[in-house]
Amino acid sequence: MTSSEQNAKRTAAAQRGMSRRFAWFAFAIVAAIGIYTAGWFYAARRLETAVAQAIGDARGSGAEADCTKAQARGYPFRIGLFCDGIAYSDRRSGIAVSGTGLRSAAQIYQPARIVGELDRISIDLARARLALDLSDIRYSTHFARPLPEILSVAGTGLSAAEIAGSKLAAASQAEFHMRPRGADIDLAGTVSALRLEPSADIPPNLPPIDGEWDVTLSDGVARLRQGSDSLRGVAGEIRALTARSGTAGIGLSGPVAVGQDGLVDADLTVAITDPAALVAILRKAFPAMRPQLGQAEVLLTAMGDSPRLPLSISKGEMRMGFFSIGRIPPLD
Repeated sequence: MTSSEQNAKRTAAAQRGMSRRFAWFAFAIVAAIGIYTAGWFYAARRLETAVAQAIGDARGSGAEADCTKAQARGYPFRIGLFCDGIAYSDRRSGIAVSGTGLRSAAQIYQPARIVGELDRISIDLARARLALDLSDIRYSTHFARPLPEILSVAGTGLSAAEIAGSKLAAASQAEFHMRPRGADIDLAGTVSALRLEPSADIPPNLPPIDGEWDVTLSDGVARLRQGSDSLRGVAGEIRALTARSGTAGIGLSGPVAVGQDGLVDADLTVAITDPAALVAILRKAFPAMRPQLGQAEVLLTAMGDSPRLPLSISKGEMRMGFFSIGRIPPLD
């Protein structure tokens, strides 16, 4: 056998070996895709089954719940729940929730981290006689026990009204964030262009308001799990509670507590931004208080552009320095 024939045989053998390796490699890829696909659809069925079971459990406990046309979607890299509509109503707590266009998604390797959208949601709080509506909602959460590690919700077109009654307020945008911290819960949020509807207590000349809050609810995890809607026994820290319109603003910060008798105790700081602009807004909204507001403007402007005033509340009685400025009735 000549050397050229030997080289040809070696080349052919090498090519056959390479073909076999490629065939096994292709088979491994196809098998991996098949196993992954089977696993994804298994997880999707488990998700749909878990949703159906949760709805059944809620109905079994006396509540009304539904997730119409529930379907798991997101193959190949995500998995999430899609529902045309959602509903939940519990007569015992007086809470009713309904919404449309639920869409959620989680990465396969992080199923507890969920992001999603909701076209619209309506929340009725029967005990507070309050109805809330929000549109174009974006939300994210990280599921954990006993509560999610974090929950964030943002939307547009917020409106608040009395249940089967008159409109109370509307805002262009709103955000809400919740995060457990040990036994406590941190709550924060913002609202943009909030307009309060005129009423016997609300004057017609208030401008749109931007607000934000950042508070800690002590022992909030236990209170939330108990489902208590009473303010009695609540305690916490207000890090920021502000309302602004243009350059004018007013904010509160400090510890606050509500006793079992419903009376408030607090040691707060009132921070004012641009006192002249704030007094101008109040003067327009409350024309009958022009004399008192004029005296307040002189005092506040003498303290600078951003005065800070102490406000103490003891058993519902509010005092600013040596002056008593009113009482807060017992809270429910």
